[in-house]
Amino acid sequence: MIPVTDAHCHVFPELIADRSRDAVAAFYELPMYTTGTAAHLKAERERPICIGGQDYRIVRQLVCAPAVTPHQTHSVNAFISALVREDPALIGLGTLHPGNEDAPALLGTFREQGLVGLKLHSDFQRFPIDDPGMYPVYEEAIRLGLPVLFHMGDRKLDYSHPARLRRLMQDLPGLTVIAAHTGGYSHWKDALALLEPSERLYFDISSTLQFITGDLLADFLDRFGAGHFFFGSDFPMWDPVRELETLLSFSLPDAVLPGLLHGNFSRFWADHV
Repeated sequence: MIPVTDAHCHVFPELIADRSRDAVAAFYELPMYTTGTAAHLKAERERPICIGGQDYRIVRQLVCAPAVTPHQTHSVNAFISALVREDPALIGLGTLHPGNEDAPALLGTFREQGLVGLKLHSDFQRFPIDDPGMYPVYEEAIRLGLPVLFHMGDRKLDYSHPARLRRLMQDLPGLTVIAAHTGGYSHWKDALALLEPSERLYFDISSTLQFITGDLLADFLDRFGAGHFFFGSDFPMWDPVRELETLLSFSLPDAVLPGLLHGNFSRFWADHV
């Protein structure tokens, strides 16, 4: 059995899961695979996967949820914290909102809640990722050793265009970043051209594989280093098994796959937890 980590999953409380699913589907004008409750998330780990005669199993999942308004920050973090404390197969990232008056100080509460990094979704939170007003948050993340997972790219907005991430990383040389969606959903060629390889820059490949070619993904691996990439599905947007099937169809070198599917993620968080 080959272990797989899903490095990009969203999860919603049951009471609002249907509403959250529908809102995300409407925003991106795409159908959703399922409703992202904790039960649905766990079911993905129990699902038998056989592709090409080889057995795979999702053994770990990274979970996050953005605070769309400032007042949601504490409840979202409490929700993710409770999940990761109850389920050791989950690794949780906290959230904050640019409108939180105590935003940098909130990061200091993450580790005691079992939250090991920060997830920001600037499209939903309506701020450019290189807004100088957010720099105190990033500087505190550097001080605390917390990686930041950014939603990257959008067809309609430029809040997280790769050019903004390039500027941010030049301004803050200590910041460790995971650039979701292979550095920029719908802007992959810009991401490949504009972002600079760095020991501090990592990527998940969620919400990517349905839209790019295997050759383009191979170009990313060559430029930034295969060890800097994590498999991810963007659950519940996409079916993790379908995403895995698509990745395997790209015929990447055999030596790359164990790290991309599981090992890179494990090594990364061993250094940051």
